[in-house]
Amino acid sequence: MGEPIKLPNVTTPESHCPTSLKLLDMVKEARGKVTEQPEGGSKVIGWEVTKCEPYRFIGKSMYVRAGKSDEFCEFALWNPGTEWVLPKIDDLQEYATDDIHAAALIHWEKYDDKTKLMGYTIGRFMKADTPVPKNMDYIDIPGGYIAKGFVHGDIDSAINMLRDEIDKQGVYKETKGIWSAEVFPNLIADKDKKFYERIHGFYVPCELINPSQN
Repeated sequence: MGEPIKLPNVTTPESHCPTSLKLLDMVKEARGKVTEQPEGGSKVIGWEVTKCEPYRFIGKSMYVRAGKSDEFCEFALWNPGTEWVLPKIDDLQEYATDDIHAAALIHWEKYDDKTKLMGYTIGRFMKADTPVPKNMDYIDIPGGYIAKGFVHGDIDSAINMLRDEIDKQGVYKETKGIWSAEVFPNLIADKDKKFYERIHGFYVPCELINPSQN
């Protein structure tokens, strides 16, 4: 992973990112303290914009018609994901990145006006040269700016928080229609194979509104 970007010409840089730019360290610390859902709504852990090297996202994919698919994808993929997909990826430790958490990548490379296909892949962000295990899928993600946000609470709160912060700061804009990712640092399965999360993250690719500021 690349070095965090210093944000240009901002009067309150602390509003752009956590006091510490090591966001994943903050998530790790939060995981150790979380025992239940927070009272009074979701609690923000932090967010940052980081310039990253290319990734290869490896896992198991489904393609479904956008707008009618989220629950179906989750049901169909997360059970095998925790049973064999993620453990198989974990065997590739030499190709691991700092982004070690399980994630669901939503991607649009097969979308057109007729099929409206959305891709949904569960897996992990790996190094760009990672060999793909047999019977698994991959999506190559180019290097560039990625905005990352985490909350203690539900995934919708993480999505809304990150997008609101990007819009409010006016330095970056989300690069839409390519991919986004829901990130699950604390994936837990109970005895009935029901999966739930206490911490949620959300990643989106983005770009500088004014590239000359870089």
